Amino acid sequence: MRPYLYELHKNLGAKFTKFAGWDMPLEYFSISKEVLAVRDHCGVFDISHMGRLMVSGDYKKLEYLTSRSIEALKKGRVQYNLLLNEGGGVKDDITLYKLSEWGFFLCVNAVNKDKVVDWLTFHGLDVEDVSATTLQLAVQGPRAVEVLKKHFPVENIKYYHFEFFDNNLVSRTGYTGEDGFEVYTSLSEGAELFKELLKDCMPCGLGARDVLRIEAGMPLYGHELSEDITPFEAGLDRFVSHGKDFMGKEELLRRPIRKKLFGLELFKRGVPREGYPLFQGEEQIGYVSSGTFSPSLQKGIALCFVKPPCRIEGLEVYVELREKRMLARLRGYPFLKKLRV
Repeated sequence: MRPYLYELHKNLGAKFTKFAGWDMPLEYFSISKEVLAVRDHCGVFDISHMGRLMVSGDYKKLEYLTSRSIEALKKGRVQYNLLLNEGGGVKDDITLYKLSEWGFFLCVNAVNKDKVVDWLTFHGLDVEDVSATTLQLAVQGPRAVEVLKKHFPVENIKYYHFEFFDNNLVSRTGYTGEDGFEVYTSLSEGAELFKELLKDCMPCGLGARDVLRIEAGMPLYGHELSEDITPFEAGLDRFVSHGKDFMGKEELLRRPIRKKLFGLELFKRGVPREGYPLFQGEEQIGYVSSGTFSPSLQKGIALCFVKPPCRIEGLEVYVELREKRMLARLRGYPFLKKLRV
């Protein structure tokens, strides 16, 4: 599938990559330049491959399907949440928008959209998939307010809140760790807005988005999250409300924690890639779930799973890169202190 703005991206010189069945821009200039533009100024992303769902019905049904309580969520608030399966694994991680007492808007991962629609429908909720008739743009970076206020009065939107401007939903959210916004709009309005935003910020592709989210310590489904990985293993304990009943709760609390997510940084220049094993002495203690070279830190960094009790801040380990072992250390995340996560 091609995004609605495919020809525009092509004319901007984008290099494309396959992602969740979509031909998406990987980079326009270079991943490093785009990462640094977001960290220092502002970048704009077309993330319309994401799933966008209007969900209505008895909120108690959605309350049961989410690991984090939505009962006290007020209209105009956004919440990061998890949909769990019967065994306590993660079916998808979502952002949930409270539109009204009975109405919600969900942003879900592209790879999981159809699965989530089926899951919510099976459990008695009414779901309208508006992904094909809308665009989703992200404006991210320290100048995001300055840039986007030329188009919408966004100055007073608080973090993880949203407002409607005509039919445009604008939320102060993102996947980079920087200040920023996500705009949900119609196809025609979104195309014009993207063109206007290019006057003030750099277009950025999925390559930069991946590096930025790793620097920010944010999970990616299929890497740090899956049907077999629990929220506790992924370090998402704070998004589990123990005081309510929810799908998979009993199994989640019963399951042993087999691995824990941690950060990792190399001492010497190199790039730790997904799947690279981690060693302490001759014992393999874990593996890299997502890795990259950080333009911000000028070093190789990664998110990794390690076997308990090896999750020790500052523990020195070895990463095996192409049959060569490189010294690294385990650490917390995010990797940049200034990040808003």
